[in-house]
Amino acid sequence: MIGLNADNKDNIHAWDTLTADGSTPAVEVNATNFTFVDTIVGSSVTISHQGSLDGTNWFELESHSHTQSGTDAHFYNDRPMRYVRAIASNIGAGESATCSVMVN
Repeated sequence: MIGLNADNKDNIHAWDTLTADGSTPAVEVNATNFTFVDTIVGSSVTISHQGSLDGTNWFELESHSHTQSGTDAHFYNDRPMRYVRAIASNIGAGESATCSVMVN
């Protein structure tokens, strides 16, 4: 579980890079504010940030279509959740998505 730690580095989780369509593993969190950072290599990758109260039933926070390589951040405040994950789709050959989340 990550979150509500006085040392911010302990409130960050980085998932392994996705090189094919799929989901990151769920991370249990203790927080209400979330910053997702996505680093995309490619020109057609879509990322969906999701939350859950039970780790089984997921809801979408937001979906982002990326048309070029780069890194961007997405902020979600005052949204209590127990689990978070990211889902990547439309990953083509040579493309990838590396996602991380910081909570507080």
